[in-house]
Amino acid sequence: MDQLKLKLQEYYHRSQGAIQQAKSEKNSGGDVLELENDILSQFGLPASKRFVQILHDFVHHASVNDQLIDYVSKKLRSAARKYLLAPVMSDAEQLSAARDQKRSPYDVLPELGLPVHEYAVFLIGEVLYRRNMDAQEVLDELRRAQKHNSWEDVVLMSKMKDYATNDIYEKLKKQHFIFVDDFVQFIRRQQSARPANKRLTPAEEGYTPHYRTITKLQVEDIVFDDRTSPSLFGKVKTGTRLTRITIALEFSQLNQILMSCGEIGAEISASIKKRLAGKAGEKPMVIDLKTEFGQILKLEECYLEIYKPQHKEGNKWVEEKDAFYFVEKILSKKEFEKRSKEEEVKVKIQECLELVGGSYVYYQRLRRLGITDEEAKLRSGLQDELLFKLSYYLNKLKD
Repeated sequence: MDQLKLKLQEYYHRSQGAIQQAKSEKNSGGDVLELENDILSQFGLPASKRFVQILHDFVHHASVNDQLIDYVSKKLRSAARKYLLAPVMSDAEQLSAARDQKRSPYDVLPELGLPVHEYAVFLIGEVLYRRNMDAQEVLDELRRAQKHNSWEDVVLMSKMKDYATNDIYEKLKKQHFIFVDDFVQFIRRQQSARPANKRLTPAEEGYTPHYRTITKLQVEDIVFDDRTSPSLFGKVKTGTRLTRITIALEFSQLNQILMSCGEIGAEISASIKKRLAGKAGEKPMVIDLKTEFGQILKLEECYLEIYKPQHKEGNKWVEEKDAFYFVEKILSKKEFEKRSKEEEVKVKIQECLELVGGSYVYYQRLRRLGITDEEAKLRSGLQDELLFKLSYYLNKLKD
C-alpha cells in the first residue's frame, strides 16, 4: 500500500504540473495517462470514464495529504469491489446492458478492452444507441477493427472525397466492415452541420426522400448536446403494434414540439436549456422522461413529416435500413387536417379531369360511327364549347 500511496502522490503532483502547463506545449500528459492506467490496473479497474473520474476529482483538491490519499484508495477499492463482483456477462450482453442504461461509450469501450477511438465511439453512440442496431453486429465490427488494427484507416478514408474508389475502402470491404459507409456519411453530416449547426437537406445531398407522416409518437428519451442536432427516442404505432423509432431534428423543431405539449413540454424545454447552459453536463446529454418527469411524452397534437436519410451505393441512392428518421416538417392537427382536405380535393379534381378528358375519346368514337357533331357532343356531355375545348386539350396531354 506504501507503493500505491507513492504512486498516488506522484500522480497528484504530475497532474497539477500538467494543469499549470496546459497553456504551453511542455506538459507531461502522456506520463500522467500512463500513471493513471497503472494505478487503476492495480485495483483491477479499466481506464473507463467513471473510474478515471475518481482520480480527476482527487487531483482537483487544493493540497494532498495522507488522509486524502487514504480516502481515494478506499474509494477505488470500493469501486473495484463492485466492478469485479458484478455478474459475468458476455461482451454482447454488456453492450445491450449499456444501451439500456444509457452509459457513455467512454465507459463502455475500456471495459471491453477496446480503445476510445472515433470510429468505436460512433459504433456505440450512433449505431448501437441511436439507431438501435443489434449489439452482436456492433461488437463484430468493433472486433474487426481491433483485429486488423484498422481504426486509423477508417478515419483516413472518411476524409477522402472519393473514398469508395480508394484502396483503403476496398481493403476494409474485403475485411467485411459493414458500417464504414455509415461512418463517412455521419462524419460529413457532422462537418457540414458544425458551422451553422444544421444538416444538409436531401436536395443539397442529391437525393429525393420518401416522406411519411406520423402522429401520437411516444417519446421516452431526448438525447442532445450543444454541437449536434437533438434526437427523440420512442415508439410509434405501426398497424396494431408499437415499434421503436429514432427521430433527429433541429433545436427549433424540438422547441416547437415541446411548446405544443403544455406544461410538461415547458418543463422539459427549461431542463434542456439549463443543461446546455451548464458546462459540467455529460456529452451527449440524455433526458429519461419517465425517470425525470414521471411520464413519457405523447405527441397528440403534432404530426411529423419524416424521412429516412439515404447514402450512395455506386450511382444509386439507398435508404438506411434502421428505424432512424429526420424531421422535414411539423404540422399542428389543424394544419394536418387542412393539408389532408387539400390533398383529397386535388385527387377529386384529378378524377374529374380524367373523366372530362375521357369524354373526348367517347366523342371521337361517336363521330367515327357517323353520328353528327352536334349529337356526338350532346351524348358525350361536351355540348358546352368551353368544356369541349378542355376535354380536347386534356386528351392531347395523354398523347
